Amino acid sequence: MSKPKYLTIARLKEVLRRQDPPQWGSTYDPAIRATREEAPARSRFAQVWSERLGRYCHALSSIEEKALLLALFHPMLFELQEQRMLATEPRLHPLAGHASAVGTELPPVRGTIDVCDRLDMIERHQWIQVDHPDGSGRIPVPAPFIGDLLLFLMDEDGPYCVNWTIKGSSEEFNRRLLGSKPARNPQVEMSMVRSRHAIEERYYADAGIPTVRIVARDLPELLIQNLRSLLLVQHRAAGLERGLYVELCERLQASIQTGQRPLDVLLSIMRRHDLPLDLAKAAFARAVWQRDVRAELMDEVIFVDRPLRPQRRDPVQVFSAWFARQPS
Repeated sequence: MSKPKYLTIARLKEVLRRQDPPQWGSTYDPAIRATREEAPARSRFAQVWSERLGRYCHALSSIEEKALLLALFHPMLFELQEQRMLATEPRLHPLAGHASAVGTELPPVRGTIDVCDRLDMIERHQWIQVDHPDGSGRIPVPAPFIGDLLLFLMDEDGPYCVNWTIKGSSEEFNRRLLGSKPARNPQVEMSMVRSRHAIEERYYADAGIPTVRIVARDLPELLIQNLRSLLLVQHRAAGLERGLYVELCERLQASIQTGQRPLDVLLSIMRRHDLPLDLAKAAFARAVWQRDVRAELMDEVIFVDRPLRPQRRDPVQVFSAWFARQPS
């Protein structure tokens, strides 16, 4: 769970402008953007283009970026809201207002203040001091926590959400990041960090949304490397003629059994259809990214000039618990 770089009244107003309520698809605006001006100091922030969402997604750390790549790869994902505000007051379910959820009964979120009251953690809530309108002094105003990734998924029972909270290590769910100043009272710090995560989990549980904790070691480096390289170029082939794309996919899938290099398949198609090499490579990446060609992504590096290997472990199945409607 993140919080704004500068927690001021001006910053709070900007977060509320973007997030109360949040928009859908290409118009979604995260509470914290992955920019030098807004991302936490010394963070390795990044923006990742999603063709499905029609916008750049904002990650505030290298671990968030890796988790984001895996989320965007999942075929059931139809919407994603990163750096999403946790409302301090009651609000409708995050799916409310989306076309896919019309007619669906959705429990609301009750707000972080209500959560803190129930958990006897009101002193753990974020507050900022602002001038009272009548000039009588300063008053506390609740400030929202900011989550990491909220996934919107579709299965045979309809749409649902899963909340991901992401850290570099499991220890960071109990203490501040490495490099922070030593805590004056480690026990108090541990209690505060644990409280923030308990508040987030209860907030989403009120709306029937499970929370999944993800740490760096859970994300296989080779898989993430493959997903990143595929995503970077696959959108360039979005306009490729459908029949040509289907032919390419069929031949690439067959090449997995014959041991033929993807490059040889692409060169053959290029000659027959007068296709530029860059577009052919993008179509190759798109075929694997879209799962129209099933190759091994977790244990083999994907190169256009190296034969693809048969899929042994499907990432969607390996990480199915992270996308589940109900926790296992």
